[in-house]
Amino acid sequence: MTAPGVYPVEPASAPPGGPDGEVPAPPRGPGVAPPFAAPPTDRNRRGLWIGLGVGGLVLVLCCVGGLFGFGLILVSGAEKVKTEAHQVVTDYLSALQREDYNKAYDLLCPAATAHESADDFAARERRLPHPLSYQVGQTQIGNTIVVPATVHFDSGDTRQLQFRLSQDTSTGDLKVCDVTG
Repeated sequence: MTAPGVYPVEPASAPPGGPDGEVPAPPRGPGVAPPFAAPPTDRNRRGLWIGLGVGGLVLVLCCVGGLFGFGLILVSGAEKVKTEAHQVVTDYLSALQREDYNKAYDLLCPAATAHESADDFAARERRLPHPLSYQVGQTQIGNTIVVPATVHFDSGDTRQLQFRLSQDTSTGDLKVCDVTG
C-alpha cells in the first residue's frame, strides 16, 4: 500500500535519442567522421567530352606551334650562316684586292695558318696574280660550308674558286680554310 499523496512510479520508456528526441552528435576523436550524403552525380557527360575536346585541341595547337617555331629557328639559323659565310669570303677577297694581307690572314682558319706565318702568307700572295674584281655566289651548306666565287685577276685570267669555310671553335666566327679551283 502506498501512503496518501504518493503515487506508484511506473518505469517510463525514454524517447529515442535523448530526452527531447534529438539524435546525438558522433563522439569526438580520431577517425570519427560525421556521416555525409554522397554528392550528386551528373548523368549527362556532354560537358566532360566538350572539355576533353577543347583540351585536346589546345594540346595539338601547342605542339604544332612548337614545331613551327623550331623549324623557324633552324631556317633562320641556316640563313644566318649563309649570310655570314658570304660576308667572310667577300671580306677575304676584298682584303686581297686591297693588298691588306694581314686582314686576309686573320680570316683564315687555324688549320690554314698553322704551317704559315702572316709574313710568309703575304710574300706568297704578292707573287700570285692580283684579284681585280670578283663575284661571290650562293653559299652551299652540307658537310662543309662552300662558297663559290668568280675572280678576275690582273693577269687577265678568270677562275671559278671554291672557298671551304669552318667555324673557329675559340671565337665562333667562320674562317676560310681552303681555296680550290
